[in-house]
Amino acid sequence: MTQRCPHCQIEIHAPKLHAYEDNFVCPHCAATLSHSQIDIFLYAFCFIALSALLLILVGHVNAFIALAFAAVGYRLCRSKLFESHFRLIRCTY
Repeated sequence: MTQRCPHCQIEIHAPKLHAYEDNFVCPHCAATLSHSQIDIFLYAFCFIALSALLLILVGHVNAFIALAFAAVGYRLCRSKLFESHFRLIRCTY
């Protein structure tokens, strides 16, 4: 997963979300970085809403069960499909 550091603009390999607690450090400039929380919530909401809607409308699945399947599906697909698209931000805290 190659992404660009927002501070030094050099390509870095950002760790997966489960590999760090709050933030990580850029190996080139030592800036404290994190994945954008807005991107994480936006991708999660869109994926869960669309997949649950498809399950409800096409599969005639109960809404509660469809939301549960969509949430589990997002959790399983997040590291492979979505994490490379999350922007990196510089932590100010």
